[in-house]
Amino acid sequence: MSALIIRRAQAADAAGINGVYNPFIRDSAATFETAAISEADRRRWLESLAQSPRHPVFVAEQRNGNICGFANAAAFDPRGGYATSIKTSVFVDPASQGQGVARRLYGALFGAIADADLHRAYALIVPPNPASVALHQSFGFEHISTLSEVGRKFGRFHDVMWFEKRL
Repeated sequence: MSALIIRRAQAADAAGINGVYNPFIRDSAATFETAAISEADRRRWLESLAQSPRHPVFVAEQRNGNICGFANAAAFDPRGGYATSIKTSVFVDPASQGQGVARRLYGALFGAIADADLHRAYALIVPPNPASVALHQSFGFEHISTLSEVGRKFGRFHDVMWFEKRL
């Protein structure tokens, strides 16, 4: 994947990001979203974050212009006291997994927020997902808790593992 470009996402990337993310909504419990995100909603989301130093979005773009992954930092909670805490996530198209795309995306993301007055980053992982656990641990995240059967999708309950990174 040497021809891969990691860059900040733009509103024009809405369809490409949805092309990566919506199949996870439809086919997996990796996200607890249950309805596909429209291109218009994704575009609004990207536009709302365009100038945010604490909540950047990065995409992995292949030589042919296709988006094969994205990573973002989001507000941990909308209440002001949580402003220095974020939730991070990274999603990579299954055909591009295992090629270092997530690592490169997270590298760009954490580089971008290094001076953004942030104190903690959190990641939520639905087990079993050993690749995601290993990725997060390699970036300094520590497993701090598991919420038992906190989400329901596809007719069954799922645990969520919480990971924390000191920034």
